[in-house]
Amino acid sequence: MEAENIVADTDSESTVSSLTTLLFGSPLNTVLTVICAYFIYKLLKGNSNTGSTPSEAIKLPPPLPKHNVPLSELHKYDGKGEDGRVCVAILGKVYDVTKGSRFYGPEGPYSTFAGRDATRALATFDVVAVKEEWDQHDDLTPSQMSSVQEWEIQFSERYDFVGKLVKDGEEGEDDVSDGQVNETNADESPK
Repeated sequence: MEAENIVADTDSESTVSSLTTLLFGSPLNTVLTVICAYFIYKLLKGNSNTGSTPSEAIKLPPPLPKHNVPLSELHKYDGKGEDGRVCVAILGKVYDVTKGSRFYGPEGPYSTFAGRDATRALATFDVVAVKEEWDQHDDLTPSQMSSVQEWEIQFSERYDFVGKLVKDGEEGEDDVSDGQVNETNADESPK
């Protein structure tokens, strides 16, 4: 029994010795170990040191009141305004995506969506397919519509609903309530 313990102790000592030799046996290994330890430290320190939530890191403007949003008003919310607000429309619904400005803001990879209707771009997987003018979306295939509907669900779960996108001059009576377009308009594409 004692012999087995001695062999086991010898094996674990040789494993530790081998590991120590591997990590610190040569100057190159020592330098690489120190560099790795430094980067791990910086990574961990960077995450714990911020202490602020994402909404505190980005100064969010107060929420917009729920209302019909004319296309010309939507264009103002491109992230370049004084308050930095970014709004994006999808399937006739406008969302305030300011808290995602690292994606949709002026320097973000999806900045072309800012202040615009992103329906066509999301349906066709073409970031530059957004238009400045009103877009009917009536030429989108069923597959493309299905894809963009999935995107709209993600937007509705992540961002604040502002209202229904309407043509300029057709503001009319606001028909939004509790974060959704009224039932009569919920399944319609913008016209």
